[in-house]
This record gives sequence, structure tokens and C-alpha cells, in this order.
Amino acid sequence: MNARPANFLPIGRGALAATAGVSLVLAAGTAFAASPPAISPPSPVTTRAMAGAEAESPYPTFEAIPPTPKDVRSFDAWKTAIADIKLVGLEMHSQAAAEPWTLFNTEGWAAHERAVATPPPPVTSATDASTDAIVAQMRERAKQPPRSR
Repeated sequence: MNARPANFLPIGRGALAATAGVSLVLAAGTAFAASPPAISPPSPVTTRAMAGAEAESPYPTFEAIPPTPKDVRSFDAWKTAIADIKLVGLEMHSQAAAEPWTLFNTEGWAAHERAVATPPPPVTSATDASTDAIVAQMRERAKQPPRSR
């Protein structure tokens, strides 16, 4: 069905929500107005089962909490260690700032290194017979295979 719900409902959505809310309140009021059901006392079997379940509880009790370890640093010791690390970092930063900057004239350094460097020897010469054999073998392998009929 492709029609909008507003075509079938004579009231707007807000009025519909308000009507539903009122009926919900009325239903809740009638439920509380009825007398509560009588609760019978638990049977001895139920009492014993509940006592057994409490004794075998999967949750730990406060007595099961272990004592505080003795080899753990105190809060003040942690605070002192962190302050020492920050102090060392500041000292290192000030030493690095006092160090002179030695990286300069990189273009001139690169030109000098290129002039001093010797090129590597060629891997093969242009007239090497083994190179010609490898090229001939590659050309032979590169030929198109015959067509099957």
C-alpha cells in the first residue's frame, strides 16, 4: 500500500501520541488499584537452596581481597621520578640548543663529493659476446608461437 498514514487517520500524530499516553496512564492506574497478590513464605527447600547459592557465590568477598603489595612505589616516589625525567629532558633540550648548527652548504658538499667520487666500472662492454648470446636467446623466446589449427 503506497498511501500515507495521514490519509487513514482522522487525527494528527500529536493527538494520537497524547491519546496513547492517556490510555497508558489509565491502564497503569487500574493495575495499581487492584489488591496485591498474597506472597506465601518460602519453603524449606527454597531456603536451603538460597543458602547454598550464597555459600558458592562466584563473586569474591571483601576478605578475599589480597593485602597491598609492599614493593610498590608511593605516590610521592612516582611524582619525584616523573619530575626527574622532565628535568633530564629540559637539560638535554638546552644542551641541544647550545650546540652549534653544523649542517650548512649542503649544495657545495654534494658537488665536492660528486667530483671526488669515481663512477663504477661498466657491468659489460658493448662488444661482449655473452651479451649478444643473451639478446639472441631473448629474441628467440619472444617470437610468437605457431597457431594451432
